[in-house]
Amino acid sequence: MATDLSNGPDSTLISSGKEKEAPGPSRLELLPAELVYSILSYLSPYDLAAVSGTSRTLFTRATADHLWQALIQENVPGVRVKSPSPCPSFRALYIAHDPRWFLPKYKIWFSDGDLTGRLIIARFDPRRGCIEGYQLVAASRSRTSHPWTADPDVMIHNFDPVVQLHLDKPIIQLDAIDPTESQDFGPETQSYGGGITTIKLRRDRSRGSSPSSPPSRLASEIPMQNGSDSMYSTFILSRLLSPSEISSRCFEPFPYGSIWPPPTIPSSQRVLGACLHHFQQQLLKPESRPSCRSNLSDMTFRIRKWLTMRVPENDDNTSVRNYFSTISNLIPVDLDVDEDNVPLRLHIGEEIATYATLDPKLYTPTKEKPWRGIWVGDYSGHGCEFLLVTQPDDDIPFDSEAIQPREGESPEEFEQRRYEETVYRGRLDAIKLSGDPNVPRGEVTFRVGDLGDKGLVRVCEDEPFEGVRMVRSEGHVASTGFVLGKSSSDIGVLKRGEKADMIPTFIWDGMIDSFIESQLLLISHDRLAQYWIDWGHISFFERVDIDRFLTPA
Repeated sequence: MATDLSNGPDSTLISSGKEKEAPGPSRLELLPAELVYSILSYLSPYDLAAVSGTSRTLFTRATADHLWQALIQENVPGVRVKSPSPCPSFRALYIAHDPRWFLPKYKIWFSDGDLTGRLIIARFDPRRGCIEGYQLVAASRSRTSHPWTADPDVMIHNFDPVVQLHLDKPIIQLDAIDPTESQDFGPETQSYGGGITTIKLRRDRSRGSSPSSPPSRLASEIPMQNGSDSMYSTFILSRLLSPSEISSRCFEPFPYGSIWPPPTIPSSQRVLGACLHHFQQQLLKPESRPSCRSNLSDMTFRIRKWLTMRVPENDDNTSVRNYFSTISNLIPVDLDVDEDNVPLRLHIGEEIATYATLDPKLYTPTKEKPWRGIWVGDYSGHGCEFLLVTQPDDDIPFDSEAIQPREGESPEEFEQRRYEETVYRGRLDAIKLSGDPNVPRGEVTFRVGDLGDKGLVRVCEDEPFEGVRMVRSEGHVASTGFVLGKSSSDIGVLKRGEKADMIPTFIWDGMIDSFIESQLLLISHDRLAQYWIDWGHISFFERVDIDRFLTPA
């Protein structure tokens, strides 16, 4: 005998054997539209997309264009986005660049390419709806020098930098296109417009995907236009390293197990870098690319670029085969001539660079940490280089209100003393964002152990530094070729001029890299000078206003 559930606890689900009635509208749907929009404005784009799939009413609410305009604006500092052009809606524009909106959001990106690296500014151009990135370059208008009145043997190198974007050659150029129209690169051959097929030349033929298994959207390479017929570049998302992988690599000597950003720069995310071109092909493997959003790094990315060269050929392709036979002794080459006689090009000179950004807290100055920021410095024959100047947070928060006036102290004297005790305290580190063959990108260029009384040398009384505070610092120097080596303590090397409180660093193939005695002059919150005592010269550093480069001209 069948049990009657119509009067039981499940009567709302089963009644007289009839099917469940369609549920009515949710409470959220019954709210006024203005309240629903207000609630939805707090959601992330992924949650907003999920809500849009629940009902027809919420689809209409969650796809409202003003919600997606606000989401775009959150990722585009310095520019007011008023139009979704060239897309039909702001939602379509967001989808076109998803998940790459972190590029303009974080603005500043620095690479591990060679020893010099590169600093770029990423921004959104609302006129074309594209994300673009240009290299930040600098040059000094003055290369003169003059003796220091306090010590005529010391030369002061004048520094008047001009900082600008290299607009003729974009590093990033991501147009707003329908993602379904983007090309995914095959395992061994890549095609571009104009009937050109490129064949890769490399020792490791491994790819981020197999021919039978096309890469996911997150793992795919995105081709970028750079205005050159022979140079190609692609944008690649990167995969996060696990905490255990980071820990095992951070304690290795330079280049620190090929992680980027390096341990000198605080970061919540690190990925595998190119290791000075030694392991570039490893970055093309599936394990180096994200498989889902949870292991996608939104604070790093990679750019892969290469040159192509047209191969001469005739009707029977004899010259093509001869050409490949000539170079096959150096690089293994597969020859695959297209049946449609599409002209072939060699894929050569491949380079992969990994870029990382900075936590805005590191370069945003505060009342207590006024020298935090992005700076440009004079490095003599190496030209201008960009630095991150950091002032770490105090272990114990400093309370300036605890400073009280002393007996007989005037209000002016008290304010000056409170200012000095608030500002002149703690450490200061300057880390290269772009480097040179001696001290590369990602390395400390100078550091101050204490800006306060413990590090004070004197207050200058001579022009042009009259009234300027001078503190003890250490400058990083090295011979050409700052590459793999051993700890100097392992081989018992005593550096010239080394002091007990100076930290031994590394020796590179007999070339010593060390921190030498120097002094930092705190001219203002926007200008510093470094006195290199052993070298007998003073060089300058100036703050860079990054935000002035965010608006396309």
